[in-house]
Amino acid sequence: MQLRLTPPPPYDFTHSTAAARFLYAAARHMPDGTLRRLVRVGERLALLECRDIGQIESPIIAARVLAAEGEIDPALLEEKARAVINARVDLHAFYQAHDDPPLRQTTVRLRGLRALGADTLFEALALTMIEQQITLKMAQTAERWLMSWAGGWLDYEGERYYTFPTPERLANATVDDLAPMKITRVRMRRLIALAQQITTAGGSFEALRQEDAETLYPRLRVIGGVGHWTAAWAMIRGIGHYAYLGNADVALRAAVNHYYFGLPGRIDRDRMDAIFARYGEYGGLAAFYVLMRWAFERYSTSL
Repeated sequence: MQLRLTPPPPYDFTHSTAAARFLYAAARHMPDGTLRRLVRVGERLALLECRDIGQIESPIIAARVLAAEGEIDPALLEEKARAVINARVDLHAFYQAHDDPPLRQTTVRLRGLRALGADTLFEALALTMIEQQITLKMAQTAERWLMSWAGGWLDYEGERYYTFPTPERLANATVDDLAPMKITRVRMRRLIALAQQITTAGGSFEALRQEDAETLYPRLRVIGGVGHWTAAWAMIRGIGHYAYLGNADVALRAAVNHYYFGLPGRIDRDRMDAIFARYGEYGGLAAFYVLMRWAFERYSTSL
């Protein structure tokens, strides 16, 4: 089963898949430039491979299923593939809105970059909760263990591919079960509580993925352990909405101090807020681009 997807230009598949390694331990960026992700399509697992066959200004992404648990619904597959490649975000207005030199240097370098989407909204939120206040390397080690322990999997050509666990699977876990993740017990309890809450609600949580940010954000904030930073990252991953991450992001503060002022250390919190406020509705996208440039230039070979 194959699809041809045409996201709005510009779309840089190479940058976006490279950035995915900072966002998803489950994403596989293959040597031939393709992206592989094991995803849930309805009730079945499918190993999705995406390949760039277009240009940045006229993008075409070819997506195909390499392996699956039985028959896959074509309509559901296309919906999932579009979510994974984040096909609905239009970046043109963002690029044209501001001619700020520090930001322009970043957007020119990363033109067409976007955050690839999570498999599920639960994954988008749970990953971000795991990543709270620890290094990305530690977080992804925890995420890989969790997927190997409780996630779905398929084998293809001698390799095993995992998905993030379902809420139903984690709802029955205990804190002792999750101890190998080596995150705080408070965070383990919150993950379990989140899974139990979503399981009790049936499919209503995943349905929020079809809502806009104004509807989703307050629904996320009432969940235990979800502050603004966590909700913002969950929306970036879950629905492709780039909310401003806020001044609690220490890496972003360091990136702004470096790219805007050529200084070491972290910029003052209020000063950073003022910088991104001047970008108006595009403050979140601007922050995402600055942070991804920082990640590419400093950590791209260290994970």
